[in-house]
Amino acid sequence: MKRLPFATLALLALGACVHNSPPAAPPQGQGQPNLYGPQPPQAGYPQQPQYPQPPQYPQPPQQPPTAQARPLLAPLVGSPAMQQEVRGIMGELIAALPANYQAKVKGIPLQFQATNEINAYAGCENGSAFMAGTEGFLSAADAIAQTKATDELFGTQTYDAYTGQVLPQIVKSESSVNPALPAGIIPVQYLPNPQRLSRARELFGDVVAFTFGHELGHHYLGHTGCANGQAPNPLLSIASHIIPAWSQVYESQADQAGCVDALDAGRNRRPNYRWSEKGGVILLDFFARLERAAGGGLFNPLNLLRSHPYPGIRIPFVQQTAQDWYRRNPGVQ
Repeated sequence: MKRLPFATLALLALGACVHNSPPAAPPQGQGQPNLYGPQPPQAGYPQQPQYPQPPQYPQPPQQPPTAQARPLLAPLVGSPAMQQEVRGIMGELIAALPANYQAKVKGIPLQFQATNEINAYAGCENGSAFMAGTEGFLSAADAIAQTKATDELFGTQTYDAYTGQVLPQIVKSESSVNPALPAGIIPVQYLPNPQRLSRARELFGDVVAFTFGHELGHHYLGHTGCANGQAPNPLLSIASHIIPAWSQVYESQADQAGCVDALDAGRNRRPNYRWSEKGGVILLDFFARLERAAGGGLFNPLNLLRSHPYPGIRIPFVQQTAQDWYRRNPGVQ
């Protein structure tokens, strides 16, 4: 089997002024009697003038805007449910592609592999194109979505806690560490919250849309050489594996393709939750943290020998791609 590794490079009221008036003096003849006649003004600092109070702005919402207008989604429980969700998302991604790209990837099978490795990739087998993801990827995407949703709604820092606990373990032994969310990371009182569970499913879809939009891009952009209507090109596949500069260019192209496809498919989903570049930014941040946990960094000279660009570089590239898309599609935010 020849495959392209998943692009883990490493990777988005105004109120009225209130005027305070001094309390009114009690009517003459009421209150305490004045036994000593008129009193001279008391020495000291003059009273401060009463300035208008600043406008009172509303507090930011504790959940994503318009979330209440969308139906609450049931949680994804277990790998079969997550696999089914990925297949549905991939179908929406393909439907949003231009016709010439659709023809290249329509009907490509999607496989899932029982390994803890966090990976998704496009590849060729016996000259036929396929897409693949791992159980480790599903577990990591779910954990990222669960913690990010909790932090959005409740102001917690569970994503930091999750990555801080799990990523060092993955660095030590990737194949044996399950990246699923450990018990105790999310406070127990938040676990059954229906808004949190629904938001987590939305974010899971966001991450998956970018990921498999990226992998579909490898096929229809010709990086694999075995998409529908393309003759297998083993030299192309070998070159992308052994020439880092070549491979990094392909990964950047697939990042752009995956971002645009997620945005296009997301626009078609309205009024349901609209996928955006956020899934890519979240995923690439996760891999950037994994790089740092492994001792890597932006200025590591070994980055030039990598098959994928450093994740921290990919994030602004994805964000710029999204900004370009928004300029071409005014009114979609």
